[in-house]
Amino acid sequence: MNRKFWIFTVLLMGFVPFAVAQNHWLQKTITDPQTGRSIETTTTTVPPVLPDGKLMDDAAMAPGINWQFTDPAGIGSRIVVDDEQGLTFNSWWLNNERVSLWDDSNVPLWEMAVPTEWEYPIDMTSDGMFINVAFNNSVHIYNTATQALVWELTLPGQLVATFLSEDGSTVYVLENESDAKCMASAYEVGNTAPLWQTGFISTATTAAASGDRSRMAVCQYSGANKLWVIDTETGEVIFDAGYKNQNPPSFSYDGNILLNGDYSGYAYLYKYHESLGTYQEEWYFKVGGGGSSAWVVGMAVSADGKTAAIGTLVFLSGGYDGEIYLFDTYSSVPRWVFGNCGDEIAAVSLSDDGSILAAAGYGPLDHSKPDAYFFRRESNEPIFTLTTPGSFNAIDLSGDGMMCSVTGKAVHARAMGSGGLIYNVNTNPGGGALAGSINEDFAKIEIQGIDNYYAYSENGDYLVRFIPAGTYTVQASKVGFYPVTVDNVVITESGQTHLDFTLEVTGEAPYDLMATQGAALSVDLWWDYGDPIAVEGFKIYRKTIEQAQFPEEPIGTVANIALEFSDTDVLPLTTYYYAVTAIFPGDVQSPYSEVAAGYTASGFVIDNISVYGGSVPVIDGTISEGEWDDAFIMDASDFLGTNDNMPNLVGSVTMYYKMNEAMTELYVACINTNDTVLEDHDEVALYIDDNMDRVYPAPGDNSEGNYWAVYYAAGNEIRYRPIYNTGGVGDVVLLENPQIEVSDATGVVVYEFMIPIGDDADWKISPNEDNQSGLFLFVLDDPSNFDGYWPAQNMQIFDPAGYGTLTFDAEDLMPEPPQNGFIWWDRAEAPITVLLSWDYPDMNDFDHFNVYLHRDGNSELVAETIGSQLVYVTDNNDYATFTVTTVDYTQNESVESEPLIFDVTVGISQPEPEMQTLVYPNPSSGQVTIAFATAAATRCNIEVLAPDGTLLDVVFDGILEAGKQQITWQPQNVAAGVCFMRIRTGESTAIRKILMMP
Repeated sequence: MNRKFWIFTVLLMGFVPFAVAQNHWLQKTITDPQTGRSIETTTTTVPPVLPDGKLMDDAAMAPGINWQFTDPAGIGSRIVVDDEQGLTFNSWWLNNERVSLWDDSNVPLWEMAVPTEWEYPIDMTSDGMFINVAFNNSVHIYNTATQALVWELTLPGQLVATFLSEDGSTVYVLENESDAKCMASAYEVGNTAPLWQTGFISTATTAAASGDRSRMAVCQYSGANKLWVIDTETGEVIFDAGYKNQNPPSFSYDGNILLNGDYSGYAYLYKYHESLGTYQEEWYFKVGGGGSSAWVVGMAVSADGKTAAIGTLVFLSGGYDGEIYLFDTYSSVPRWVFGNCGDEIAAVSLSDDGSILAAAGYGPLDHSKPDAYFFRRESNEPIFTLTTPGSFNAIDLSGDGMMCSVTGKAVHARAMGSGGLIYNVNTNPGGGALAGSINEDFAKIEIQGIDNYYAYSENGDYLVRFIPAGTYTVQASKVGFYPVTVDNVVITESGQTHLDFTLEVTGEAPYDLMATQGAALSVDLWWDYGDPIAVEGFKIYRKTIEQAQFPEEPIGTVANIALEFSDTDVLPLTTYYYAVTAIFPGDVQSPYSEVAAGYTASGFVIDNISVYGGSVPVIDGTISEGEWDDAFIMDASDFLGTNDNMPNLVGSVTMYYKMNEAMTELYVACINTNDTVLEDHDEVALYIDDNMDRVYPAPGDNSEGNYWAVYYAAGNEIRYRPIYNTGGVGDVVLLENPQIEVSDATGVVVYEFMIPIGDDADWKISPNEDNQSGLFLFVLDDPSNFDGYWPAQNMQIFDPAGYGTLTFDAEDLMPEPPQNGFIWWDRAEAPITVLLSWDYPDMNDFDHFNVYLHRDGNSELVAETIGSQLVYVTDNNDYATFTVTTVDYTQNESVESEPLIFDVTVGISQPEPEMQTLVYPNPSSGQVTIAFATAAATRCNIEVLAPDGTLLDVVFDGILEAGKQQITWQPQNVAAGVCFMRIRTGESTAIRKILMMP
């Protein structure tokens, strides 16, 4: 059951006086995309008549309603079910506040009045032996068998959350104190002395705990906007992350997986690493929905940590919508999405193994769609739904997924009203199971004739559940193996049929697959095959998650004579994993080749901008020849589609920055090649953290905010809007006589404008003492397409923590040559493929590299490339050397790099002869891979150092066996910017410079 990671939320609301006999309270939910969720209340002396409680469910489905109860006054708030006794425990608020304990009927076993004015937390142990209710400043624990009070604890603060340990012997509490602080504590039941206490500045909004209660999350929507994870054995904070939500995160049972989401529409999944003693971000995902914005609201992780689910609220121009997403926790690509729910999906719950998902929400105001949905993991087609005259706030599945309880309001959440609902639902999909063994892992066993009944084998076994009773054809298949089909397989209701499979391999797989890593804006592949003429061609497969299976459909197919492929549909800062199969007659495929990792060039990805002093441009919307040659130039293209999931081409938006000698005016130009026609509200927006302290000021301090340089046919404008650390904003200031012109005369939209610099007005940029400010920008093609977006990976527009750096009065330095060169070739006789690679120098105005070939006293420029890798094919096997230079945007060229020696008579020659090393991706915003090729076993030590030599992390210290190997490094507490990886093997030491992105 989801008590294993049950969660409680404090809604932000106005003060609600305790209901007296003559008054009946009504309420409705308000959701504002800028300020969050609130509750509006009023009173009446005549309770409203509740709508008809008739359900509109699908009686043909196997699941169904066990029992239902409608309360005339109170609203169902929280709910939890146990795993052993079939108990349901829920809370009611607003009117007739109480808790109710239920078993198999709509007559409660026990109830207790709760004298409180607020929503309040509850909990129940997984065996159903103990329940807990906390209101105002007191905690009450009861035995469910006797309904006797076990213990009462009185605390000084207002309780936000309480969690019982699995055996009921310990209670973990979170309280808000009167001095705008909150306190997390642990108590042995019966002992008023805390085991530990951990305090935080500002009040808490919500909390969550893992099923084993080893982890507890404390969340603040206001104040620090932080989430802190506590080790409940010691009370120590082991992790923190940004938090902008009023809904709780979710843990796996053991606390190793943490799912969080925010009101910007992002979901983040974190994984605990024992060696680091903390969590690291595994992935993030931005929800869609087609509205102006979206919130992540409901969140759940299965107890086994393998499945995650989220529910959303989508803001539409004329109302609301909601979506449900299901993920494997190793991947940011949803398994499936279910949309058009009509309004917010307020809560989601997963069975322990993730096989069943329950989701509950508001449904549309006209009740034309369900309020609760139930799914199998394999399909986004609901197995059962509930459509009611009300809406739901909370839902909980039992651990086995066979029973669920859901509670909420008797009328729609957005309608002023009261009364409550609770349903207990049989969520068993019914049917039988098919199980057996198979000689290959990751084979697909599929029930044919019905959609989405399948499983993949693991450790030689498989299990397909919930198959409708009947007789079927079953197929086992895997790429590279002949499929096996068995007819007349009988599935019985509640039974399990056994069927084993043996798969036979089809033929030889391609081998020696290689992928470029940072060579260009594409990823190029090449491979070998014994007799290419004997096959019909090759299929190329790609994935972005190393642990995931390859998709069923390839990204491309080539003829048998083409042992290469260029993947151009790729994004920067993303590592792709490739495999190739050979095609035999009858469209039969070979097994996959080995997997090769590849990625694009990324030297244009920067996180800091240098504003040079230069000439004063003519602000006319035209970039004249030479006018901006003395400016800092950068690529601001939205090449990741970070905010709108719509990537643009690299190089499609170019920005120029410079200033006057007095440093009183910042000049900005922008070329947006994605936008060819001017429309009202085309704009460039600059969000500036003037003093670069990574936070906006408190309300009332108007010194920091954002600028809009906007085109209007009636007259262009530059606007300034203060931004505050609460997420709120101040009044917009329209700059007088703005210097801005925008034109599409050249066939693309061009902006030129000026922003004042100074400390004599709030609407001027006022850099810190180091002449630096934080900057985030976007370029908008009306009405909503982000064509430019920088920094590329900044996900929070109103949070300066992820902004880049703007340095005024910077010096245009000569570029440094690339370092850590590497050379490799595939054979001694023609044609010879030579692979060159090197590291990007630490610079923010990179334009390209020049690669020179030196042979017999002559030098030749053989390539200009933006990549840090070059594939060079030659028929000449004479001795030669290669050097590389760096060229910046102003065409300054560095001195040459150390030579890379090409000499087929001695084999591969490079700075570390006993070991070849490749570090990727670089730049990186997350995991870094160190790939090795060693001729013999050797001792290896890998350390990460700060620029000043401070040791940041030890990546590896041990013996590397001979051959190809990979080691991954998960950066922790490493700031954005440059760090160094020192690799020591035997007698040699190599240094690799790594640029860490925010």
